[in-house]
Amino acid sequence: MTRKTINAILGLASVNPTFCQELLDDPLQAVQKNNFELSEEEQEIFRRISARDLYEFSQILLTHLDPQE
Repeated sequence: MTRKTINAILGLASVNPTFCQELLDDPLQAVQKNNFELSEEEQEIFRRISARDLYEFSQILLTHLDPQE
C-alpha cells in the first residue's frame, strides 16, 4: 500500500466522522465501500485491526504495513 493511499484513508477518517466510525467498526468494509483497492495481504490486515480511536488505528496500520512511495 502506498503512503498516498494510507494518507488518503487516514485523511478521510479525520474529516469525515461517519467514515471514521465505520473504519473503527469494520475497517475492511469501510475502505472497500470507499473504493480503496487493497491486496489480499492488506485486506487480511484490515480484517484484524481493532482500535478504539483513529490514533490507535493509524499506529496499528503503520506498524503492519510498509508504506511504499
